[in-house]
Amino acid sequence: MVSRTATPGALELQTLIREVADFPKPGILFRDITPLLGDPAGLSLAVEFLTQPYRDKHIDVVVGAESRGFIFGT
Repeated sequence: MVSRTATPGALELQTLIREVADFPKPGILFRDITPLLGDPAGLSLAVEFLTQPYRDKHIDVVVGAESRGFIFGT
């Protein structure tokens, strides 16, 4: 959950992440990012938040090792 003191824009991103209770089994709260991926402005902001801490790190390779990681790895 994003706190109310979060970076501006983070609360808007949270509205694009759907919560699915009890999926895939009872007691699990699945967070579906499909609505975020379908929103160009939201996806752009999410990528900006993900990349900002690494802008000055001179990274040569990024590996997306999770089922949807390849989307953000690129």
